[in-house]
Amino acid sequence: MKRITIACVLVLMSFSIAFAEWLGDFRDTYVKDGIDKAVENALKGGAKPDLIVENGMKLEGLNPQNLVKALYCAGAKGVDIRAAAEKWNISEVIVAAGFKKSIAECKDVDTQAYTPVASDTTFPPPPPPPPPPASPSNFR
Repeated sequence: MKRITIACVLVLMSFSIAFAEWLGDFRDTYVKDGIDKAVENALKGGAKPDLIVENGMKLEGLNPQNLVKALYCAGAKGVDIRAAAEKWNISEVIVAAGFKKSIAECKDVDTQAYTPVASDTTFPPPPPPPPPPASPSNFR
């Protein structure tokens, strides 16, 4: 039983050390090379957009729009980016602006990754009213 417990503790320690190393690299790369490179490296290292957004929001002076742009430019899926943004209270307006910025600044952005929500919903006109019912007086 002791061996199993020790093995579990060692595995958990290695995961926490790897996470701490990833987070430190993320911050260092952000300071040195900017958010685009930090996000790119994080995604290559296996970090998910949710984790990147969570830790990116803690970086002092980082505009969330630039974080969203960096995720799109690095090739993260639009669905994952929107889910992470929603979870960490980044507005739809900021996500849309980040996506537009990624289109303008990055080469290989999937233009179908973001489908904006229509703000002006229009409905078709109602059908015309039915003709009045026939009455017996019309049949004489």
